[in-house]
Amino acid sequence: MPEESTTPENGGEPMTIAEICAEHRVSRQTLHRLRADPDSGFPDPVRDGRSTRLRYPRALVAQFFRDNPLQPGRRTDLDK
Repeated sequence: MPEESTTPENGGEPMTIAEICAEHRVSRQTLHRLRADPDSGFPDPVRDGRSTRLRYPRALVAQFFRDNPLQPGRRTDLDK
């Protein structure tokens, strides 16, 4: 996979999984499900050389959540 440029000029500042969860109000489990599903269209991580943590381009993550708004599941605790 070719390395992508991650600069503020192109909106590609990398963000961690924890930052994605906090900013987009999703659980780590939901984010893992999205990342693990190749059909979801979630952006690929980029390596920025500063850390071994996976980081994702901020602009691409924001675009993903704009294009794919998450909907809460149906409550099952009310079923009788």
